[in-house]
Amino acid sequence: MIRTMTRSLALAGCLLTLPTQAALPENVLLQREAMRSFTLMLQAQGEGMHARQRQALQDSISQLQLTGPAAAHGYPQAIMSTLDSNDAGQQPSAGQMDALYRQLLEVIEALHQPDADAPYLSVLLTEYLTLRYAFASYIGLPASTESGNHYYQKEYSELLEQLDEQLTRILREAADNSLVARWAMLHHALSDMHEGWTRTRSGNSFAPIVVILNGRALSDELSSRLPAADPTP
Repeated sequence: MIRTMTRSLALAGCLLTLPTQAALPENVLLQREAMRSFTLMLQAQGEGMHARQRQALQDSISQLQLTGPAAAHGYPQAIMSTLDSNDAGQQPSAGQMDALYRQLLEVIEALHQPDADAPYLSVLLTEYLTLRYAFASYIGLPASTESGNHYYQKEYSELLEQLDEQLTRILREAADNSLVARWAMLHHALSDMHEGWTRTRSGNSFAPIVVILNGRALSDELSSRLPAADPTP
């Protein structure tokens, strides 16, 4: 049902022109790219990727290779090694993907600056919730992680509610019906993921490709709009 409702939005996500990435502070951009690369790796493992998506993954990794935290934790090398193994027909196990996920969280923790990142939290939440949806779709539930006050340590349902509150204000100020429609679709899909259970609440199939495409498109739009709407003090 979700796929039928959102086919046109998925196509729009494919065709959307990417905004200038320089609008984001470097540490926010790097967190975004770290999460995107993992989401695309999940997609590659689950059902493969087209050339354009593979290039997006390689572009994300290229940016991360230039930064200390990601390189120090070995994340760029680990994800490319995982992709190479997957390409060679050696599909990574759930345990290996979970270990890569924990490695990703270490990188995010090293990059995250709560106060400085606050104006751009909606971008980070969009990427993180998209990642979690993809993980549930292709693998199941990630191993337990430490709880805390940072976005990557909070409960999925709490983050979804927080993002919805932020976007209600942001989209009202943007006055863009296409963004409102995109978030309505994403919220519908993200809300259907049953926390603590790998099936959806509705019993319908997961829609990972639709969520990944539109999550990325919404994040890109927010990345270009937020500095104007929410300037850092």
